[in-house]
Amino acid sequence: MAGARRTVLGGLAALLVILAAAPAAVAASAPPVRRPPLPAGARTLKYRFGPLSIKPGQNLIALDVNKQRPNVDGWIVGFRPGLVRVRDGHSPNVDQIHLHHAVWVVNGRPTFAAGEEKTYVSLPKGFGWRYTTKQSWLLNHMIHNLTPTPERVFITYELDFIPDTTPQAGAIKQVDTRWMDVEGGKAYPVFDALRGSGANGRFTYPDQAPNAYAGGPARNRWTADHDGTLVAVAGHLHPGGLWTDLSLTRDGRTVRLFRSRAHYFEPAGAVSWDVAMAGTRPDWRIAVRKGDVLSVNATYDTTKASWYEVMGIMPIAMTTAPAGGVDPFSGRIDRRGVLTHGRLKENIDAGGRPNPGLADAGKLKDGPLVDRVVIKNFTYEQGDLSLSGRQGLPPVVRQGQQLTFVNQDPTSVVFHTITACRQPCRETPGIK
Repeated sequence: MAGARRTVLGGLAALLVILAAAPAAVAASAPPVRRPPLPAGARTLKYRFGPLSIKPGQNLIALDVNKQRPNVDGWIVGFRPGLVRVRDGHSPNVDQIHLHHAVWVVNGRPTFAAGEEKTYVSLPKGFGWRYTTKQSWLLNHMIHNLTPTPERVFITYELDFIPDTTPQAGAIKQVDTRWMDVEGGKAYPVFDALRGSGANGRFTYPDQAPNAYAGGPARNRWTADHDGTLVAVAGHLHPGGLWTDLSLTRDGRTVRLFRSRAHYFEPAGAVSWDVAMAGTRPDWRIAVRKGDVLSVNATYDTTKASWYEVMGIMPIAMTTAPAGGVDPFSGRIDRRGVLTHGRLKENIDAGGRPNPGLADAGKLKDGPLVDRVVIKNFTYEQGDLSLSGRQGLPPVVRQGQQLTFVNQDPTSVVFHTITACRQPCRETPGIK
């Protein structure tokens, strides 16, 4: 049809992040994985929160009381999160069901957290988060079900724990988590990194975002309210993210303390959750004075794609009293990072495999001329390659005309996004 373009809509309505091939974010060789031996006196406690029933397309935030925790007082010195299906105990692939986030809120303060990259945390020897059985624990969680099938899952986590009854407990220095976020204070702290924004294919928020905070106070900063020592930090990003930076400002001078780089195991680079974040080394210590201003920013690759509703978070473990460390303006800062874990099997993108059940849309007849396509019951009502007859024919759109997708599934629960693919578009979801 002259002046028109065909639109191919394959399989189920795409519950996918819009991805495009992008250059690798880090060098081919990854830094070593940081997994120190269990400290003396510590034991590993394993917990399962749930089961949680996840509806098809679910993408909701929930807050629940969490009673899955130690039954004696002590110190938490390590944390490792996960997600498993109830039916088989295995971790589902992130392109099917994934943990958008889980935040363990202790006495009203975010203390531990997990995203799809499932960052592991091990504090340096001699430091720990104080735990008592009288604390209030809540779990804020958001799990995506990218399939049309209901599922039941557990959020899992391991705590490396030193009970007060051990000799080692008396020598531990207390740390608290200082939650640093480029959109700190927002209930849903996200921003957009649009294709071509920033400079040289990289967009740093909030630095390169015009009017990032709409004239209000900067939300990516915290003024230290006591002298203390920073002992550990790692960042959290979404696909497309390259790194988060932590900086300190004192008397008008600013110095970068650490860059948490994303290492993508995915050969295409910064396009998936097949990633691990770099954290600080065990000997990293920064002396902080009351009145110092800590700030974070996040950098995304914008050469090939726009990244919507992304994050830049950098929780810090800081002591409640000074415990040494280098002065950031006169001492040597060790900015070398180490990965907090190796490649996770469930984070490997399983998409891009041939799907012989789908027709070659390039060989089909043209469908009707349209300007909108409805998604209902996880199916495109026109052009879905799983349909037969006239409904399965690819719709046609006039060149330059806008095409609107309408979600008629329950929008309070089911969220859909649209992913482009190259003809013949006969592969399972995912970009390769």
